[in-house]
Amino acid sequence: MLNEGETSIGFAPGSDVEIKGDGVVESHAVITVDARGPVLWVRSPDAWTHVNGRPVREKAMLRVGDLISLGSVTLMLKPDNDASISQHVPPAAEPQEAMSESGNETHFRVTPPKALLRGVSGPYFGKVLAVPGRLVIGRGSDCDLVLDEPEMSRKHAMIEVTAAGIYLRDMGSANGTYVNGVQVRDAVLYSGDQIAFDRNRFLIEAPGMPTRADGQYQAEQLMGQKSATPQSTQAMPAVPVQQSHRQSTSSEPLTGGAPAPIKGSNSPWLPLLIGIAIAAALVLLLLGFRQS
Repeated sequence: MLNEGETSIGFAPGSDVEIKGDGVVESHAVITVDARGPVLWVRSPDAWTHVNGRPVREKAMLRVGDLISLGSVTLMLKPDNDASISQHVPPAAEPQEAMSESGNETHFRVTPPKALLRGVSGPYFGKVLAVPGRLVIGRGSDCDLVLDEPEMSRKHAMIEVTAAGIYLRDMGSANGTYVNGVQVRDAVLYSGDQIAFDRNRFLIEAPGMPTRADGQYQAEQLMGQKSATPQSTQAMPAVPVQQSHRQSTSSEPLTGGAPAPIKGSNSPWLPLLIGIAIAAALVLLLLGFRQS
């Protein structure tokens, strides 16, 4: 479990995560967790360290589903509960037929939201792929997104974008798919999720669609579990916001906040006293000139 603060990784005795393997050094790396999310810090720049196949020399922001390679050892960042990835997907919707009003030809269609796949590893790294209403993924040449990998089935999975949400549907694949590090067949997707097909990894980007944190918050509300705010991270239990409010009787300013105001700084007499002092100085200056 990654808790708030630092988690040290290496083969040194006393490391929070002790691992041994070729290329793993004594104090290899540290993962820090705060309200912004997990960050990997490399303690030995010469050691073999990669995130999703990309070399890391100093630090890297992490997200759920990332593969962290320290030498010959590979770790995966997962949610603390696989059930957080909802696999209850409604039946596939039939293509909506055009409807017309009685007596005219006005058509009505529900336009699905726009969604993108952004490659974060593999041959599609750095590329952005538009997702139409349905996107078939597999190694077959007739697929919309062809991933010629040995772990892929000819027709592996389909991503369906509807007005009600985004869904990943398995098409009879042999190995399934990973969503945020959890192996699934079918799954509900949210904007910001990471989908992995073998070594190919993509982020779902859907402007205007809810994130997984928003979806979990809405589910809690429906189940009567009222939370003050939505969960702030999908990698692990949300880091609680520090309650640093103090009693007003304390004269010590809050750490990181604005300093306490100077007493009397808002008094209406202060500008008047400053004006009198300036006027007296001018009078003395004029008297000095006359005497000279």
